[in-house]
Amino acid sequence: MIETLKIMYHGYGFDKAIGISYFSKFIDELKSYKFLEIFVFQAKTYPLRYVFDFLLSTPSLWIDLSDVEWIEIMNAMNPRPYPLKLSLDNGYFADIHFLAKYIRVNSIEVFLHQNNFADLDKSYVIQYCQRDVYSLLIDKIDLEDLDGEYFMSEKKIINIHSRLISGGIFSDFSFHEDELISYLEKINISFKKLE
Repeated sequence: MIETLKIMYHGYGFDKAIGISYFSKFIDELKSYKFLEIFVFQAKTYPLRYVFDFLLSTPSLWIDLSDVEWIEIMNAMNPRPYPLKLSLDNGYFADIHFLAKYIRVNSIEVFLHQNNFADLDKSYVIQYCQRDVYSLLIDKIDLEDLDGEYFMSEKKIINIHSRLISGGIFSDFSFHEDELISYLEKINISFKKLE
């Protein structure tokens, strides 16, 4: 598996092959591996933008994951490194970031409510989110790319969002800039009170 993921990463972007058209060459082989292992290796090894491109190009690998399976991925990503010493394009928080930004479910809240996750990891997730708040918000360019050809369609994302929300563990993550800054400040204060 790791060899395939390395080949996939090092070939990305050459010959103008990007997005779905590039990753589709690897789908059949990738389906024979456990998605959790694929995700964790890539997120801990490659840049965030690449991890996002991979996820948005290969929905068939993860589209049916349950809320519990996403929490298992979060757990497998722990322990996490101190975010303020990492580049902004690190993938160590890709699970939380992707779910919040693209699927628009509150992965931050879900992460913080897991009793078996270390307080240090929870603190790092808050710091990561506060470090670059605007990157958690989807913008016009992101939406344009969700056309079903370059990346998966926005319609598929809406369906995943609805399914995860209906499970009762995830809630909606729809914030404007100021609301998100205020929300993150609030959860940071609440978390510090619990420490």
